[in-house]
Amino acid sequence: MANKNKQEQDQELKAIEGALTSSEAFFEKNQKPLIITLVAIIVIAAVWLLVKNLYIDPRESEAEAVMSVGQTYFQNGDYRTALDGDSIDFPGFIAVGEDYTLTKSAELAKVYSGLSFFKLGEYENAISYLEQTSLSDDIMQYTVQGTIGDCYVQLGDSVEAVKYFINAAKSKNILVRPVYLVKAGLCYEAAGNYAKALEMYETVKNGKLEAQSGIPEVDNIDKYIARAAAHVE
Repeated sequence: MANKNKQEQDQELKAIEGALTSSEAFFEKNQKPLIITLVAIIVIAAVWLLVKNLYIDPRESEAEAVMSVGQTYFQNGDYRTALDGDSIDFPGFIAVGEDYTLTKSAELAKVYSGLSFFKLGEYENAISYLEQTSLSDDIMQYTVQGTIGDCYVQLGDSVEAVKYFINAAKSKNILVRPVYLVKAGLCYEAAGNYAKALEMYETVKNGKLEAQSGIPEVDNIDKYIARAAAHVE
């Protein structure tokens, strides 16, 4: 029995030694490319840190200061100046988006550019800028998706609009979800798809999302349900 155990231990040791030998052989054979890869990773990380600390972060601070001026124009309803600048303190959202690349402010500037074009009734330009954005913030997500949907409604394309309203309705904000579900339903109705419209309205009703009163589309949910249901066999 003792001999058997000793044989098993010897076999295990040989297996371990073999594995170590294989690892050593692999390392020796691939030592140069492995070292090159490791050095490349270190260099890339170091360069990124330098770029971030010496370029991106300072530019971010500068862009934030510039953006605050533009946001004031936007809030005051001066959308054209918000877009094109005032030739004094603010270059315009379009310029900020182009001149401050790699910063969050540049992404935000594109959102404001799209919203400004929407307010001015330039819906195709609005879509163009809003579709360039990639902000992950929930408020920005549903604002961008919902506004693109509104643009397509204004352009008479309800089929395309509904896609964006459904995306906007994925928001975590319970005040926002029912509004975009109803907008999606209205688009389905406009396209003649009453079954899908009814599905949107009933999602609001059954999910008790209609409890958020004060929003016309939501307050009239029963009327929308009845209207869509009348067209569904």
